[in-house]
Amino acid sequence: MKVKWTSSLQTKYILLVFLALLFLPFCLPLISLTVYLPPVLMQDEEDPYQDYDYMEATWHEEVAELSDEPEDVILSRMAEWHERWPDAGMFWVGENGQLKEQINLQAEIPEQWSQGDAVQFMKERYDGELFTVVASLEESNRGFMVIEIDRELLGPPITKLERSYDVFIFIAIAAVFIGFIVLSWVFFRKVQGRLKRLESAMEQRGDNGLPTPVERTSNDEIGMLEVSFNRMVKELEESRERERKEEALRREWIASLSHDLRTPLTTIRASLAEVSREVKSEKGQASLDSINMKIDSLSHLIDNLLSLSLLTSKKYPYHEEQVEMNRFVRRVAAHWYATLEQEGLEVEVDVSQDEQLWAIDSKWMERILDNLFQNVVRHAASGRFIAIRLKQNKLCIEDRGTGMASSSKHEGAGVGLTIVDLMIRDMGLEWQVDSAPDGTTISIENPSTRIGEQD
Repeated sequence: MKVKWTSSLQTKYILLVFLALLFLPFCLPLISLTVYLPPVLMQDEEDPYQDYDYMEATWHEEVAELSDEPEDVILSRMAEWHERWPDAGMFWVGENGQLKEQINLQAEIPEQWSQGDAVQFMKERYDGELFTVVASLEESNRGFMVIEIDRELLGPPITKLERSYDVFIFIAIAAVFIGFIVLSWVFFRKVQGRLKRLESAMEQRGDNGLPTPVERTSNDEIGMLEVSFNRMVKELEESRERERKEEALRREWIASLSHDLRTPLTTIRASLAEVSREVKSEKGQASLDSINMKIDSLSHLIDNLLSLSLLTSKKYPYHEEQVEMNRFVRRVAAHWYATLEQEGLEVEVDVSQDEQLWAIDSKWMERILDNLFQNVVRHAASGRFIAIRLKQNKLCIEDRGTGMASSSKHEGAGVGLTIVDLMIRDMGLEWQVDSAPDGTTISIENPSTRIGEQD
C-alpha cells in the first residue's frame, strides 16, 4: 500500500517551508499598510497645520493679502495668526530691514537685516528641524514675513513610523523565521511522539509473548508503518499458533512412536533369549551379544526421544530436593562401575570431603550422568580412562579419548547431550564442554552455591 502524496509527511513539511517562503514577500506591503494606513485614516481634518504644502500655500496667501494694509493691521493679523497657530514662531522685517515684530521664536534674530542676512537665514533654515516659509510683501515693497513650525506638527504622524520602518521589517522577518522554527519543532515533535509510541508498542509483550497491535493514527508514512507492524504481529501470532500445533503433533508422534517401538523390541529381545540357548558357537554368541547391545542402544535412544519430547513440552516430572552430591556421585558411579570396567575403562572417582548440597532433582541428575557416561562409552572408550571429580561445587567428567568434533554443547552432540543441556538449564545449573584431541572435560557447576560461598 502506497502513501498518497497529499498525506505524505514529506509533502506536509515541504508545504510548511513553502508557506514560510511565501509569507516573506507579503511582509513589505503588510508592514507598509500597518505603518501608513492607520495614521492616514486617523488624520484630523481640523488640524490647523495640516501638512507642508498646506502651510506654505496658506502663508503666502495670508501675507499677500496684507501687501496694502497699514502696519497696525499687519500686527493685528499676526496676533490672529498666533492664536491660529500657537506652536509656530513668526516675525516681520520691514522695507528698511528693521525688525518690526516677532512672536514665539525659539532663537534670537537680528534687529536690523540686510539682503545678505536674509539669504544667509534662508540657507541655515533650509531642511532644518523647523519648517520655514518666507513670504514677501512685494507690491508695497514692505519687506518680508517668516513663519517657522516644528516639522513634527506637520502632516499625519506617519513620519514617526517611517523612522521605525526598518525595525518593523526586521521584526517581521524574525517573526517569520521564529515561527517557521516553532512550527518545524512542533511538526517533528509530533512525528517523534508517534515513533516513540510505536517503539513502546514493540517493546511491550502480551500474554502470548508477542507485541500488541497499535491503533493506526494517520494515512502517512508512519501510519503505513503502523499497518505493517500490525500485519507483522498477526503473522507472528499465526506462526506461533502453527508452531504450537506442530509441536503438539510432534510430541504426540514421538510418544506414539516410542510406545510402538518398545513392543517389537521387547519381542525381539525375548526371541534372542530363546535363540541364545540354541546357539553354541562362540561366533554365534558374539553376534547375539552385538545384537543385544544394538537393542539396548536403540531402547536408550527411544527413551531419550520420549524424554526430549516431555522436556520441551515442560511435562517431564520435576521434584526439587536438597541432594548431598558426594554420596550421590558415589552411588551413580558404583552403578556404572561394572559397565565401565567391562568396556576396559580405568575409573577414577574423586569427591570432596566437605558436604555438597545442591537443590536439584536427583532423578534428573542421574539421567544427566547416565547420558554423559553413555557418551564416554560410545565415543571415548579408546582412551581407556574416565575420571569423576567433585570439587568446590563443580562436577567434572574427564576422558582421554580423541575428543569431540566440536566443543559446542549442541552441534553434533546428539539427542543425549541435548537432553543434558535442557535438564541442566531447567535446574539452574551451568555446564561447559572443553574438548581436545587428547581428551574431553565436561564440567557442571551450581552457580547458586558459588554465590553463597562468595557471600
